[in-house]
Amino acid sequence: MITLKKSDIGGEIISILTKGMYADPKDALREYVQNSVDAKAKKIEIKIRQNNIVVQDNGIGMDFTSMRNAIRLGVSDKNPKNHVGFMGIGIYSSFHICEQLTIYSRVKDQNPNKISFNFLKMREELEQQRDTRFKKDVKDEELIALQKLLENNISINNLNEEDFLKIGTRVELVGLEQDFFKSLSKFDEVGSYLENVLPLPFDSKFKWGKEIEKKIKDECKKNKLDFDIVNVKLQVNEEVKNLYKPFDDEDFEPESLAPKFFELKNGNEFFGIAWGCLNKGNTAIKNDVVRGFLIKKQGFTIGNRDDLLLEYFKRPIYFNRSVGEVIVLHSKLLPNASRSTFEPSPLRVSFYECLSDFAEAYNAYGTKHQEETKANKELDKAIDFYKKTNAQLNFFTGDSEALLIRLFKLKEISKDLDRRFNAGRFESINRTEDYKKVTQSFIELATQIRSFIEIKKRKKSVKAKTDEDIAKENLSLPPKSDTIQEEEFKNLLEIIKSLGIEINNDLESIFQLLDEQFIQPSKSKQDYLDTLRKLKQDIDELLED
Repeated sequence: MITLKKSDIGGEIISILTKGMYADPKDALREYVQNSVDAKAKKIEIKIRQNNIVVQDNGIGMDFTSMRNAIRLGVSDKNPKNHVGFMGIGIYSSFHICEQLTIYSRVKDQNPNKISFNFLKMREELEQQRDTRFKKDVKDEELIALQKLLENNISINNLNEEDFLKIGTRVELVGLEQDFFKSLSKFDEVGSYLENVLPLPFDSKFKWGKEIEKKIKDECKKNKLDFDIVNVKLQVNEEVKNLYKPFDDEDFEPESLAPKFFELKNGNEFFGIAWGCLNKGNTAIKNDVVRGFLIKKQGFTIGNRDDLLLEYFKRPIYFNRSVGEVIVLHSKLLPNASRSTFEPSPLRVSFYECLSDFAEAYNAYGTKHQEETKANKELDKAIDFYKKTNAQLNFFTGDSEALLIRLFKLKEISKDLDRRFNAGRFESINRTEDYKKVTQSFIELATQIRSFIEIKKRKKSVKAKTDEDIAKENLSLPPKSDTIQEEEFKNLLEIIKSLGIEINNDLESIFQLLDEQFIQPSKSKQDYLDTLRKLKQDIDELLED
């Protein structure tokens, strides 16, 4: 056993930890909101004005003992099962971005307290020590110990009741560093960050929000877990906004399908649930801020969307056509301090297996929807083709070539419909009877075309059908479905972008060149649009394989 000295833990540790864990200055806002959530706050106000930040909550507050314990580094008495922040580091997350951190707090029936951190002086002392070390070797007693650094620059004071009237906590960051203030003073940038990482309510602009919230609450209740949602108001200078999860019905074209829920379970371990809303149109969500899935633990985001895409979905097609979340409810699956992933453990390995299963199941769900959409469209196209051909048949009674072209087209469409029927596509969309009616109509039409061809060969005339005959034949067909119209693409580049594939300017130029030199030439406008439509279908089917 050895005895440690104060100088064995240097003050540089605070700089090393905070730089590594909170590279983005906005992470400090997340950390202080986490503390508010742990204090059972339901309303939080964040104000960024001039070069100061204030985070005010209506939580239960901290008494003197709690405030004294809050200054400890890497030590926390919070229960990881019930609290978001339990590493004992988050209070120092603004170490590099402001000169002074002051926290006021008051619990019910007690006087308030104040704790102050002179971060500027701490940084200056550490910088001076670095300069000295560049010039010469320093002795142990000359090194700044962590304990001494904190003792010299942190103070705790009792206040009078009138000094802080509200129950709750107020965090003040004073003297923001200029480089960090540029980022923190951009309302849209800060708002978007917070909307993606905090446990916020859904906006009324997303019609499925209440249903999703209820499902999550029910799962939490069943597993005896809390489900925290906080109302956050953000003010940057004069601009003010209530924050919500960033999902919006307008991000879908033409609309979203109802949320699809998946249970995350591996053996006896229940990890939580995932939900996803798939774009009804077979195109990517154009708003890349919300496109894809986020992992959430106690409402706070773990990692980023790309983590799920690259590691588990493998292909971008249905990931990019959806918005959703993976809600982790397992109390022992803990995030790391920076919330970039979960702490290494056998439990994490098991959870990642669940993520892989979820991605596979969601891809299968997306493929099924796409195939059903295509089945609807192809059946509707078949109905249109029948009506058009039936109406025009009188004009081709003497043109064997035109009749043969339509006969071959009938066979081609019938073959495609049969393939989709054998795959169960019409059954899943309740159009089996429609398929049968169309198939029978095609058989009768093909028989009639063949008779015209034979008559032409024998050079005999045939009585033309009247408009009344055509109308009666069309009445036997099923009505078209209410499926969405197939999106028209104006060029190859639009198809690539509809897949949610991010491309730079050089690649844009390459696709435009390929389009202009190899696809557009020698084609009429309609042929070109038909080629683009077929190309989009072929790409979708290729990505499904």
